[in-house]
Amino acid sequence: MAIPTNQEVYAALCSDLQKSGSKVLANIFNDTARKTFTSNLDGAVFEFPHNQPDSNYWNGVKHYSSGSRNKIRIKRTSQVESA
Repeated sequence: MAIPTNQEVYAALCSDLQKSGSKVLANIFNDTARKTFTSNLDGAVFEFPHNQPDSNYWNGVKHYSSGSRNKIRIKRTSQVESA
């Protein structure tokens, strides 16, 4: 199978975050220097690495301005192979 480009992974992540039931979806930024996708969603900052090891879930980190960080997993609706 072909390895997806960052743009294909970005499009799939945008689609899944819009379907996650969030009331407000901010822009998702592709931070190529840090190799992460970053988004502000319902008052929290979500970070997802470009390399996703699990093709069934988005694995990332959620944190608020207070500094505490929590690992998160969001079910993928479209299958994208990890890089």
